[in-house]
Amino acid sequence: MVSVKEIISFCAVAFFIGTAKAAGGNSTTDVSCEDKLYDSFCEYKQLVLTQEREKCLEARDILNEAVSDCVAKDPVKRMVQSVHYVRLFAPNCPNIELPSDGCGQLPTCLQMLFDRSGQRIRCCYKRAADRCFKNAMNGCSYAAGVRDLFINQALPTVCKYNRVFDYRKTVIPFSCSASQY
Repeated sequence: MVSVKEIISFCAVAFFIGTAKAAGGNSTTDVSCEDKLYDSFCEYKQLVLTQEREKCLEARDILNEAVSDCVAKDPVKRMVQSVHYVRLFAPNCPNIELPSDGCGQLPTCLQMLFDRSGQRIRCCYKRAADRCFKNAMNGCSYAAGVRDLFINQALPTVCKYNRVFDYRKTVIPFSCSASQY
């Protein structure tokens, strides 16, 4: 019998890798994970900003639901969205690991690749981030999938000739009105 903790951990990793690695028809749905992440951001943000443990866990569940049953169509956008989610979560929910218990090193690895704005990808840190993801693989079974999505799929598309890459597309809502919650 599968425990609730195992089910939650399995769903949590979907935050980083989704149910399909790319939009190559490997999923039964055409809903993009990136669209679902965009749509769930305001509710997630409201819960995280309470800084209450139960609300933070609820936010983590909302995030995991947002990336369930979807296709990762744009790995670069997915990576940029991920860093925004992580940077909101980390200071407000410091004692809860994201995306799941036992995988607390993954956000650190991801954040190495970005400047403070979360929009500038620092390609020159690819090797350091890759080592970080490889180290995380020792304690987190999901790290290999995360590493593949970010290091092997997202970064090669934007880091071919650049030391940094400015991602200019909107990945999360600029503001969240009360009616969006």
